[in-house]
Amino acid sequence: MNGNNQPTGKYIPIRQKINERKAEQRKQKAITFSDFKADFKRSPMIFVGLGGSAFFTALMGLFIGLAPRIAEDGTFILFGGAQGWGNVIMGIFFGLLYAITFPILGEWGVYYWHKRASLRDEGNNTQMLIGYAMVGITGMFVVVTAVAAATVLASLLHTFEAFRAIPEWAQKWTVLVIPIAFALHAGSNIWYDHVSAWSEERREMERSLQTARNEAENRIMQARLKAKEDAAIAAAEAYEQYASAGARKAGREIGERAWRQDKTEMGGDSDGDGIPNVVDSDDGRAQSAHTLIQAKVRQDQQQDMNLEPVPAGFGKNGKDPI
Repeated sequence: MNGNNQPTGKYIPIRQKINERKAEQRKQKAITFSDFKADFKRSPMIFVGLGGSAFFTALMGLFIGLAPRIAEDGTFILFGGAQGWGNVIMGIFFGLLYAITFPILGEWGVYYWHKRASLRDEGNNTQMLIGYAMVGITGMFVVVTAVAAATVLASLLHTFEAFRAIPEWAQKWTVLVIPIAFALHAGSNIWYDHVSAWSEERREMERSLQTARNEAENRIMQARLKAKEDAAIAAAEAYEQYASAGARKAGREIGERAWRQDKTEMGGDSDGDGIPNVVDSDDGRAQSAHTLIQAKVRQDQQQDMNLEPVPAGFGKNGKDPI
């Protein structure tokens, strides 16, 4: 950090840290061929036992597909005596499949979990428990499968009188052991990886990354809401300004129109009858006054027309004012 509290090193994104840590962990925990050679030199009997067991289990798997047997007349029969290229291809396919799968799930599984237990995280008792438990379980699978393989081979070849038929338990074991072993290996590997230090670090990094994303989204949301709030306030302020100025102008225009109308009504004579509009109303409110005024005007006009000329010095009735 410098004086301005700014990091001096290069910033590394969280996702890059996760990928680098993952690659490093894989490199450290990978089971390499050099490890295999070192273990073989140190403990060769482990591989002798596992190799011999793998041979029998692979041979049993191959025999399951090829289905060889010796008939009562001594004839050697393959594929259970079935004819046709379809049966041949299917038998070879399943023979190779079983011959490869049995040793991988059994003998290689024992060595794999042996290395996983040895390469566990320091102080991680859960990984130690999973690793050694799987060594014991897969070792049991190897023993039972090897016994079943020897029994099946002896029964198919009719080598001994005691093995004329494949025992029922060996038949069931060879059918059920593969799916059970697959599920057990998968579940144990998931559990082992889940409790590892690398997984915990990765989860922590993922949480940090998710927190950063959430904070960024919250900041964007807050900025968006602030922008909408500022826009609403600005719109209200602008409306107040325009409303204040416009209202005064509109009021003046309304007052001007009202005054022009009132002025015309108060001082004008629309019908030319000599009566102002303010009195000469057609709405009935000044009708009586209008009528009386018109009658009085007509009466005065009639009297002026009927009167004779009066000499000077006399009143309107012809008498001497004196």
